[in-house]
Amino acid sequence: MSVWRIIPADAAHIAPIAADMREADRREVWASHRHNPEEALEHALQGSELAWTCFVHGQPAFMWGVARQGSLISRTGAPWLLGTEGLYAVRREFLKQSRFYVGMMQSRFSRLENYVHAKNALSMRWLKWCGFTVENGATLINGEPFYLFWRNAHV
Repeated sequence: MSVWRIIPADAAHIAPIAADMREADRREVWASHRHNPEEALEHALQGSELAWTCFVHGQPAFMWGVARQGSLISRTGAPWLLGTEGLYAVRREFLKQSRFYVGMMQSRFSRLENYVHAKNALSMRWLKWCGFTVENGATLINGEPFYLFWRNAHV
């Protein structure tokens, strides 16, 4: 039996991830939107056109996806990932798969962009691994520093 598996995200996965969310992700969702972990996952999943959950040892460990920004004709998507410490147990395997999932997002949207909390070092390393540019200049959101990250489709 595999230690981990990835399936389409479902609202039933929210509560176990929210209950044990990584501290860096908790800080980020509070700083950006004043959401608690459950609200952040509900909002992200509800707005997403693509979303997945990774189960580790049979438990939902993290969820990620992409939501359309702006109107229905917008070609810009906002990628996101929120999870538990269970992410660390499969980080190497997930890194190998990450570019595939970002490619799926990119096939739907010509531009992917969002903001990452300046203190979320793990997320910034993952974004760079996946081919995103993380801007140097911080933008203040609710008084907290965030960096814009983006990736354009290769034409």
